[in-house]
Amino acid sequence: MRPVHSREWRLRSRPVGRPRDSDVELVDTSCPPPLPGFVRVANEVMSVEPYMRGRMGGEATYADPYPLDEPMLAPTVGRVTESADESIPVGALVLHDLGWREHSVVAASECRILDYDDLDPATHLGLLGIPGMTAWVGLTRIAPLESGDVLFVSSAAGAVGSTVVQIAKRMGATVIGSAGSPDKVDLVRDLGADAAFDYHDGPVKDQLRKALADVGATGLDVYYDNVGGEHLEAAIRVLNDHARIALCGMSSIYNASAPQPGPANLLKLIWRRARMEGFLLEDHLDGRDDFSRRMATWIRDGAVRSVHTDYPGGIAGAWPAFHGMLDGTSVGKAVVPLT
Repeated sequence: MRPVHSREWRLRSRPVGRPRDSDVELVDTSCPPPLPGFVRVANEVMSVEPYMRGRMGGEATYADPYPLDEPMLAPTVGRVTESADESIPVGALVLHDLGWREHSVVAASECRILDYDDLDPATHLGLLGIPGMTAWVGLTRIAPLESGDVLFVSSAAGAVGSTVVQIAKRMGATVIGSAGSPDKVDLVRDLGADAAFDYHDGPVKDQLRKALADVGATGLDVYYDNVGGEHLEAAIRVLNDHARIALCGMSSIYNASAPQPGPANLLKLIWRRARMEGFLLEDHLDGRDDFSRRMATWIRDGAVRSVHTDYPGGIAGAWPAFHGMLDGTSVGKAVVPLT
């Protein structure tokens, strides 16, 4: 076994506000053979996700900051090319976190052999990955959805939001979604939403009230929040009694360099006896096998379809892809094919 040539993105400085090209560097390097207990992986596709912005900046979040002058991390799917651990054979399709690079040496304990390896590798980063399971956990454990409920999901054309739309329709809900362009609104409707709007077209509170009227509803039973800010305040205004809010993400503040104001109407949560809960997927990994079986069946039945944007350029395109994802140019899951 010999070293193989690889390239990787290293973080050189902490971004303030919008990340700059000078904050990172694409470096030529050598990927060594695996030591006992490790495998070497040729990475096929990696994910770029909003939470990575916080890890780059070093803010106090649920995930540790990326160290400076080291390769960054990202969920990645690849094939094992060399193995020094009997539990993972050469040729296995695996998921691991040592992305932002073409080849990775990964501890066998830190990568997972993927079932359903007949599916597109990108599916394991989207519907069968973190976004898909996040959607499922939010709708089944955090803000339990019931047939007949009225649900609103923000960023409904995003990786999580597009999955929420499809799962919620399967569960018998009336679904309203918001998105950031006319094309994305069309996609949300095509995925099954009963109403959808472009949040650039006017105050969210006004558009949400109109969407509720369009579907013959007066309020929301569930709000799945990916955005925060104006969207969250607008949803709180129209909650039904005993409504549930799942706090998944707050993309409206990811690039903010100063604290942003929160909703001014939290008192309504008391009036409506509503519940609002944030959650992290790591607290629900006991449900992964159940989720995976259900989602794989839905995918094969055509009941849920993959929505993702492939950014070109291989590993060199990963940083532009990250910017594109933050700027909203991606539809569904943002992925970077590396081969």
